[in-house]
Amino acid sequence: MQYVDKAGIKRVNDIMLSIKNGDREAVAMLFELIYKPLYHIAFKYSRNSFTAEELVAEVFANIDYISSRYSKGHNAFNFLCKIIKNKYLNIIRYNNRHAEVRLEDNFVYTKSSLDDRVEDITIKDALKQLDMDEFRIINCKFYLNMTFREIAKNTGLSLGKVQRIYNKAIEKLKNFL
Repeated sequence: MQYVDKAGIKRVNDIMLSIKNGDREAVAMLFELIYKPLYHIAFKYSRNSFTAEELVAEVFANIDYISSRYSKGHNAFNFLCKIIKNKYLNIIRYNNRHAEVRLEDNFVYTKSSLDDRVEDITIKDALKQLDMDEFRIINCKFYLNMTFREIAKNTGLSLGKVQRIYNKAIEKLKNFL
């Protein structure tokens, strides 16, 4: 599907050069010319109208910087489409990472609140046998579904130390049960 015809592409290229040279009115002309095609590209990637609008809005909010990176002779529309694509990929990467949990602020579960979470008396007693570091790591691993790497990052401990504490805690739990 052709979003902008050849004449439109030439016009977009010229407008980008005008913006690069400081023409503020050219931004409005560029917006009128390619908002819809850029929105369609953004929607094609995101499948979400709100995200598509945000992506296009972000491009136009940063158009001065973007135009400064544009080189004469290149297809400006394709350049802007690549920026949309990269911005969307950044959103995906951000969302795919697990949210960072600061244990000091969000450590909801403590040994004293064990009764609220665990109904089996044997498990409660087993968890009470763990020291605070062991308990925190078990809590992060099983209740917050964090990886060892995330636990290490959030606790300030090395990855190896987190794994040793985890293994020690599991061994204590096995021996107790």
